[in-house]
Amino acid sequence: MLTALRALLPPPKIRSLAALQQFLDREAAHVAQRSIIDFSRNELGNLSPHAFEDDRFLKKLAVCRWEGFASVLADMTVLAHAHLVQAGFDRATLDRRLGDLYEAILTGHPLPDHRRDEGRTWQAEIAMLRQRLSERPAGPAHPQADAEVTGAKVFETLPFPPRDPRENRMVLANAFAFGLIAVNDRMRRLVVMSALREELK
Repeated sequence: MLTALRALLPPPKIRSLAALQQFLDREAAHVAQRSIIDFSRNELGNLSPHAFEDDRFLKKLAVCRWEGFASVLADMTVLAHAHLVQAGFDRATLDRRLGDLYEAILTGHPLPDHRRDEGRTWQAEIAMLRQRLSERPAGPAHPQADAEVTGAKVFETLPFPPRDPRENRMVLANAFAFGLIAVNDRMRRLVVMSALREELK
């Protein structure tokens, strides 16, 4: 009953970097999981129940979900950066603090098995996100374009060979685009710029 009531309440406003971090962590996990799992179920059709009971498939799916999470989280961090730049926050401060926020989210989770087995951490992705923030032109971000890049990356880690690579890549990119556009709209409504201003001086 309480869970149902909470679902009806408006989402809390984002008044601190800690709240923004929680929001991005939660939303990136949701978008990555929903996009990849829904796509996989639709593509596999009648084979889906069997695949999702197979340990080998689930292990490969976990790789895809983690890589998708890191990529879409970077896209969402760029969206947050764009909103704050447009609100007049100091660019150099934003580049550093949002890069730190992305790093904190990724390293706050246990390193995925496949990354540990390959001797890879998230440092390359963190460095790329920091560079992306520093080089991003002023103005709004572009969720659709970002989703196409993320969709292409995730496509390469799918746990099964798609039947129509060209069409399936587009379907997956559109799924990520839908999620990014929705999150971008929620950030526009939820972030309280005046509350963040003190923290981001």
